Amino acid sequence: MTIDESKNKISQMFASAVTTIKKESSELSNFADELKKQLAVNTTTTNTDPNKPAATEASESDAMVEEFKKTLGTKGALTFFQDYNNEKIEKMIEEKKAELMDKLGLGDTTQPPLAGDERAQALVSLDQMMSDFRKQLMDKLNADNKIDQQNTMLNTFLQKMS
Repeated sequence: MTIDESKNKISQMFASAVTTIKKESSELSNFADELKKQLAVNTTTTNTDPNKPAATEASESDAMVEEFKKTLGTKGALTFFQDYNNEKIEKMIEEKKAELMDKLGLGDTTQPPLAGDERAQALVSLDQMMSDFRKQLMDKLNADNKIDQQNTMLNTFLQKMS
């Protein structure tokens, strides 16, 4: 295969990718337009019954959105994202810890309860498993972030090419 053939093949691949991205972008903009219309319709309609649950849900939703905006504004996007990921990881770790405690016989309902050296060994084993699990979660998170970053770079490159 010659260099010109390679260039043509790569150009065709990029053109195909750009076409796909433009198609998806137009579909997203159509969705966004429809969403704006629906939101406009929903906000202009008045609620005749103040006891309807939908009104309560909307006010709770509005409060949640305002809280999100406030938190995002004070922390900044990067810190907010990192805190959000850390919260997810901590939640997953707590769930895994509860599961492992039951399996290792360290739970409150274990009959007969572990005592002495058996309990100490089970606790050491639990600590090691939790450390390994945390490391796996962090590695997965870092890998996912790296993939997202590479995809963003590729999309930017493809947009510049078009």
